Amino acid sequence: MKNIQVRCDFKKIIKEIKEFDTSILKLMNRGIRFSFIFCLIATFILATYRSVHTPILFSIGISLFQTSLFFFVAFIAFGIIFNNMKHALNR
Repeated sequence: MKNIQVRCDFKKIIKEIKEFDTSILKLMNRGIRFSFIFCLIATFILATYRSVHTPILFSIGISLFQTSLFFFVAFIAFGIIFNNMKHALNR
């Protein structure tokens, strides 16, 4: 069995993010902020559940939290994908 090493070069990743198209970068930033606010609302609902103990609050809080994390990852992934597509089309 071969030992495969995966290197994550953070300098390369940061360099690529700095070279993003400004419109895509703005959309990513707005999406990340939206996801963060959504996550804070979910956290507040889950904190309310700890004091009220209503099962529906737990379900709503967990669903909102999962959704906000999905949006966070989706905005980052789709931003990278659209930036690569835009650069490929401009070549």
